[in-house]
Amino acid sequence: MEKSEIVVAIIAVVVVAFFLLNFLTPYGYMPMMGYGGYPMGGYNPMMGYSDERYYPPGCCQGPAEFSSNGEKIYFTGINEKGERIPFTGGPQWLVMHGGSCVNCHGRDGRGGLVPMMCNEKAPDIRYSALTEEEMSDEEIRIAITKGEHDNETLDWCMPRWQMSDEDLNDIIAYLKELG
Repeated sequence: MEKSEIVVAIIAVVVVAFFLLNFLTPYGYMPMMGYGGYPMGGYNPMMGYSDERYYPPGCCQGPAEFSSNGEKIYFTGINEKGERIPFTGGPQWLVMHGGSCVNCHGRDGRGGLVPMMCNEKAPDIRYSALTEEEMSDEEIRIAITKGEHDNETLDWCMPRWQMSDEDLNDIIAYLKELG
């Protein structure tokens, strides 16, 4: 084999490997990558093997249209004015790729998912669950914006959302709709 034939063979192998890794992988929803990411339970070259206990398929997909500003914020992290809600803290994938409440607490707000790159299950944030613990609306606001509850700091995976009073009231109203 001549040197040029070896170079051509190596290039062919690289092209075929690239094709197999990028185009034959089935696509689905992945919280870090949004729609079109690698399916949960599969192999992602960047993150390795994943486990469906963390994000079951379809857990985070929102409706096609939103009935309220609070619902839109819950599913997209963007308010009805089209503004992304800024935040501090949270897992790195949220900082890099965006996200919202649904990515950790699920479609129904019941939590129970372990957010990617976090160590604890996300809690149930339905209004009924929060007020069962005797949280007032003001305490819910503080948990969302400052990451504090009962004079304790919440886990670092909980972002500190910097939203307007209007958006904050709308997200609390949506938590009431969840139950």
